[in-house]
Amino acid sequence: MPSPARGLTQPQRVEISSRRLVEAAAELITEKGWEATTAAEIGRRAGYSRAMVHARYGSKDAILDAFFEHGYVQRVLPGPQPAATGMDNAVAHFGRIQELYAEDRDFLRAMFVMTFEAVKTTSPVRMRLQTWLERGVAAVEDGLRNGIVDGSVRPDIDVDLAVSDISTAGFGIAFHWIVMPDRFDLARELERARARAVRDYGAT
Repeated sequence: MPSPARGLTQPQRVEISSRRLVEAAAELITEKGWEATTAAEIGRRAGYSRAMVHARYGSKDAILDAFFEHGYVQRVLPGPQPAATGMDNAVAHFGRIQELYAEDRDFLRAMFVMTFEAVKTTSPVRMRLQTWLERGVAAVEDGLRNGIVDGSVRPDIDVDLAVSDISTAGFGIAFHWIVMPDRFDLARELERARARAVRDYGAT
């Protein structure tokens, strides 16, 4: 088990150990999925004892909560940017995923693997993903409706259709990238999807 670095405060040590555990969870999710991963495996991968993991989190589900609270995950769906147009806010998630792809594509891969694992009705991540995705859909809809008001979105669009189109586009791209990482350029396809949405729904 790694010893705490000298000079760090207790909150700093907690932050470091939590980050290591979340990163270890991300690695294991990519390799075998969340359901097949145990809390003990996450602890071993991070370099901590099972007792320490239990004392810190108490359960495997608590580690999952920490994963969803990770800064990378939260950055994908932040609040609207006041200085941006409605259209910009409606398609902002494409750019945020591109940023994460550039910074830490392994963590991004784990996020998408977990997302696809939630297709099972018995999946423990299903309810968390539903809440997360509902936020994303709401952000797209708010952006489009605000865009109609500020003139950045065409007023004649079918908002429900546009929301579905923009909200779901990234998942097909992500699936191709997960399955065929050497043949599919995620960043390029995300940019194409963003440009297509702006072309189809943005005001001229």
